Amino acid sequence: MVASCLGSNFRKSAVVTVMNNISQVEMRSSMRIVSGTNATIGSSSLLSSDLTNSSTERAYASLIEEFEEEGLCEVDNEECRFMHDQIQSAAFELISPEQRDSFRGRIGSILLQTLSPEELEASLFEVVGLLNCAASNATDDERVELARMNLKAGIKASE
Repeated sequence: MVASCLGSNFRKSAVVTVMNNISQVEMRSSMRIVSGTNATIGSSSLLSSDLTNSSTERAYASLIEEFEEEGLCEVDNEECRFMHDQIQSAAFELISPEQRDSFRGRIGSILLQTLSPEELEASLFEVVGLLNCAASNATDDERVELARMNLKAGIKASE
């Protein structure tokens, strides 16, 4: 689900960072109801708070590798990409339509708070795009900061 919000190409570390910083309640509440039960991704242990930080990182990275083995994505060291846009679409569809914008905004907020300045600069377009999804729910201060980030992204795009 998280990777589908990051785009057709995504960094493994970005998925791990978001998963380490989002609560299982947020994940489950964002999932679409399928056949009367919450849709799940991979092992249910991945949404368990019983795992230590290092074991969750290994579990998330391992899950991405499993997706590669199943032909869902291609992994080249840190860079990943969905093998087909329909795979990304199907993963995105697991997110409840009512929750999509806020979920993407939450991912953008997590990345904004956790990425180093260099990583943020490299991922500026993606982070700004995610934050823009939830702009309607932003406070005035957050909107001012988002406008600054959009300006920075616009300048970077024109270079």
